[in-house]
Amino acid sequence: MSDSSVFIIAEAGSNWRMGNKARDLNMAKALIDVASECKCDAIKFQTYKPETTYVPNAGESDYLSDSGIKESITNIFQDLSMPYEMIPEIADYCNIKKIEFMSTPFSISDSKAVDPYVLRHKIASFEINHSRLIEFLASTKKPLILSTGASTLEEIEWAINHFNKNGGKDISLLHTISSYPAPLSSLNLQIIHELKKFFNVTIGFSDHSRDPIIGPVTAVAMGAKIIEKHFTLHNKLPGPDHGFALTPNELKIMVQSIRDCESTINKNKKNILPEELELREFAHRGIQATKDIKKNDIFKEGENIDILRPGKQKQGIHPKSLDKLNGKNSKRDISKGDGILENDF
Repeated sequence: MSDSSVFIIAEAGSNWRMGNKARDLNMAKALIDVASECKCDAIKFQTYKPETTYVPNAGESDYLSDSGIKESITNIFQDLSMPYEMIPEIADYCNIKKIEFMSTPFSISDSKAVDPYVLRHKIASFEINHSRLIEFLASTKKPLILSTGASTLEEIEWAINHFNKNGGKDISLLHTISSYPAPLSSLNLQIIHELKKFFNVTIGFSDHSRDPIIGPVTAVAMGAKIIEKHFTLHNKLPGPDHGFALTPNELKIMVQSIRDCESTINKNKKNILPEELELREFAHRGIQATKDIKKNDIFKEGENIDILRPGKQKQGIHPKSLDKLNGKNSKRDISKGDGILENDF
């Protein structure tokens, strides 16, 4: 992952699902259009099959039930499962729209379907201990982004080591809170520093809060180099992920806010900037003449010299030289307001 600009992933998730093949494809393309127009770097879908994700009798999810979706998770995953044949179609459309295609696989078979069409892979938080999935993705030699929601440092460390041990070359971590939506008070963005310090890899943030600005911008200010955020065309569309996702206009605002934030933190050295030069020359204090000084006059602080801002006059030497200047004779005539220079005494 580049150390330059923040990599922004527009998470489409399962929000492409509209009920039949034609409508599904049209919605996927509409989401790609939005992500491209908003200048995101990538759009990410999800690729899974219920039989390789949950046990058949897994039951209902409380968080989905609370949002009104009272159905077994197996049936939900069956309905939202992206047909493998759809992958090349939307990947091709991403190429047309000049946005990177991504899709999160949940099994080795999913990974094999996705791999020919992606530059990098992504693992969801609850796959962090899926040893076989990690092994396969490591074997592709492509960069991996690993979400770390609801996991311990030990679990994250194991996943990184397992990826590296199996030939993986480039791994990044996404801090995330596995709650949908996640309250702003739960985001714990200070952990970005700790993850970077502990694992010494690129750290990002997958934001499940509803707010389009606070989480992403704060994360970037904390050093996040990847931002992932769910989006939709409308919050009232049917499905588990539309309600907490950003609308197109909010996604656009988020991207611009991230870029604006980057522009405020893109310097890592303390230098005098071109924007500061005019005021520096006008207001940076020096040793200035407070009255006309004749050649051979004695410099005396408080009488004919002082530490002042020069304005439009020539700036004098640094005030650190005041003690060695006091009591010395002037080598030239100096006008009131003019700066005292090194060769003036």
